[in-house]
Amino acid sequence: MSSNWYNGMWESKGLNRREIDYQWPSPSFPIINIRTGGIGNGGRRVAIGLIAVGDIAIGIVSIGAVSVGVFSIGAVAISWLLSLGAVAVASYLAAGAVAISSWFSVGAVAISHLAIGAVAIGQIAIGAVGIGQSAYGVVAVGQHGVGLIPITMDFIKWVGGLFKG
Repeated sequence: MSSNWYNGMWESKGLNRREIDYQWPSPSFPIINIRTGGIGNGGRRVAIGLIAVGDIAIGIVSIGAVSVGVFSIGAVAISWLLSLGAVAVASYLAAGAVAISSWFSVGAVAISHLAIGAVAIGQIAIGAVGIGQSAYGVVAVGQHGVGLIPITMDFIKWVGGLFKG
């Protein structure tokens, strides 16, 4: 397999696969690290740096199939501040198909303090199905809330009050 220098990146080509292995300013101290294994390569490449891009990325800003960092984007994104991905897990903000955070989440399934999604689970939940202390949606399940089908304590007390004389 030959290695060539293209546009500032080391690139290895062979058997219909392309690998990118780039570290700036140096491989020993990468501020920007881009490492991908290419199509058909069995091994996953791990990129570690302040800005990391790769199959598996670990850095302040990480972008990859699996990314871990302060700001993460990827199929599986785990971060401290912001995660964007199919599965997004963060301490503060998460957005994705499945979004889990301790403060704010947006996604098809959102689990958080404030959750917005098709299925929202949280202290404040807004979605087609909202489950939480305050739930808003078509189906609202919780202590308080509004919904086409409200299953809330407020609604149960209101219905119970209709039958008291």
